[in-house]
Amino acid sequence: MAPHLDLNVIVVGRDGFTPDKLQQVEDSLAIMKGIFATHGPEIGTVLRFHIDVRDAGHLVVIRSRSDVTELTNRWAVPNAALDLFVVDQITAEFSGTSPIPGRCPKRATKGKRAPVVSLRGDKAFSGNTFAHEVAHCLGLNHCELIPSICGPANFMATDPGANTGVTEAQATRMKTHCFVSP
Repeated sequence: MAPHLDLNVIVVGRDGFTPDKLQQVEDSLAIMKGIFATHGPEIGTVLRFHIDVRDAGHLVVIRSRSDVTELTNRWAVPNAALDLFVVDQITAEFSGTSPIPGRCPKRATKGKRAPVVSLRGDKAFSGNTFAHEVAHCLGLNHCELIPSICGPANFMATDPGANTGVTEAQATRMKTHCFVSP
């Protein structure tokens, strides 16, 4: 297998999601896989987990960065895959957030440990958000900060619009991250 990234997709408050929202999670994962397929790393095994509304409590809606930290610290999956938390709504001024870069092993990390994404917008927007936040965790920053490794309308732009997928330079950087297996 080519360099790949295994994911734990953790749907927060899944029992409160409509069937359309659950489908949007799957569609967003497919879009993210397509974005990464350009040059890699490939998305490998995707394990699915959920946290019921009752257990998640106030964390079903992310209202602050401290909520992100609490969520990712409480429910990290005890394996080597990258956790990707999916919530229906983030009320702050962002549609997703991630450590840049994420640190390994994830249990040794204090503070924000993993990407947290929302289903804001349509599936194209949320799919781009999934890829964008995972790429942050793998060490990429916004194109405005490192334009030399971005292409036009790149998914790592602050406001990406249409995306062209991962550039070779972005793939090279992400493939060196400890969450990516050779």
